Amino acid sequence: MLKSIIENYLPAYKTKYGSSISAEQHSAINAILGCQAGQYGDIRVGCSQCSHQEVRYQSCGHRHCNQCQNHATTQWLDRQKAKLLPVNYFMVTFTLPYEYRALAKTHQRVIYNLLFQCAVETLKDFGENDKAFGAELAMTAVLHTHARNLDYHPHVHLIVPGGGIHKERREWRRIKGEYLFNAFNLATVFKGKFLKALNDTGIKLPASYPKKWVAHCEHVGHGLPALKYLSRYLYRGVIADKNIINDDGEHVTFQYKNSTTKKMTMRRLKGEDFIALIMQHILPKGFRRSRDYGFLHGNGKRWLMLIQWVLKVFIAPVHITPRPAFTCRKCESPMTIIGFTKPAAQSG
Repeated sequence: MLKSIIENYLPAYKTKYGSSISAEQHSAINAILGCQAGQYGDIRVGCSQCSHQEVRYQSCGHRHCNQCQNHATTQWLDRQKAKLLPVNYFMVTFTLPYEYRALAKTHQRVIYNLLFQCAVETLKDFGENDKAFGAELAMTAVLHTHARNLDYHPHVHLIVPGGGIHKERREWRRIKGEYLFNAFNLATVFKGKFLKALNDTGIKLPASYPKKWVAHCEHVGHGLPALKYLSRYLYRGVIADKNIINDDGEHVTFQYKNSTTKKMTMRRLKGEDFIALIMQHILPKGFRRSRDYGFLHGNGKRWLMLIQWVLKVFIAPVHITPRPAFTCRKCESPMTIIGFTKPAAQSG
């Protein structure tokens, strides 16, 4: 559905937004249009039970294509599941104020990195300075750039296990209860860190000063549901085809769940404006949307193993879900890959 909408409204989109389309957005559009259409070559597969063979077009593999990367999302969840601990988990969210969102669009890589940096520093400072806790927290952070209605709304979610390490004493300390930190205090400290870091970049700041800085901190049980929520848009586009309700040739209508009423709400836009709405969430090339810190980082495996030993966590080999097999359209048996064809531009 998204692919056909881009095909239909691309000329109008280029006419209206051509001067502001970034190289990353051009690349995303090209990938989505060429996905499973022969642009990336094809695969010949054969049935393991009957003699049926067929050709399947390759996917683009672009992280913003809503037809791709489902398997990458599953693999990310598999890796995160292997790190889960038998403790309470918390989700902390830091939001970029409205007054700085235009600046973020112009300096995406800088602002997004500052969001990660200042959010993580804020939580680590609170963990180490808390008299009842006084330990180093670990966390998994994921950047989202959109609100539910797909407007530009940069914010970072952090999933925090309810415990940390006092490295000098080599001691594991658990956070008791279902309360982490005061959200108002978190927002205040985050504000100070972000403004100082932003000022140090030399970027000219907007005249209007953001008065309200928002942070949310909530208990989310044992972590897995929150990780599944974060993974939803981690490796795929910001909208699924099932949420695009109608395209009447001039306007596109899509649905989303209203955060206030919890009911499905419709939004209708001109086709070219809908494409622009989607494209504003394309990340800079090579930018990592998901990052691990502390003992959840790859360099912290030794600490994680010690914590798992202390908490008597059964350490099973990490199970990475294999890529789903092709299914025969005649007998529904698994199919095996018997050959590849390169894209035309790469042949010869």
